[in-house]
Amino acid sequence: MKNRIRELREQRGLTQEQLGELVGASRQAINAIETEKFEPSIWLAYDISSVFECSIEEVFIFEESPRKSRAVSSRRVVNGC
Repeated sequence: MKNRIRELREQRGLTQEQLGELVGASRQAINAIETEKFEPSIWLAYDISSVFECSIEEVFIFEESPRKSRAVSSRRVVNGC
């Protein structure tokens, strides 16, 4: 999932560590989310968005992922649709 965390964090002069402290996550977790190696829980995404005073959709860019597409395809085969 793409995101604007780095852009928003830098606009506010926050380090990854400072953002992590504000949302109860490690610097490493913030880095992994920023670099799209990890997708946050909905609660962590909400907390991050709250720090930036934005909606979740303004911080995280939701696009159909290959994983979701495969899951939908699998259900069609199983259900015969």
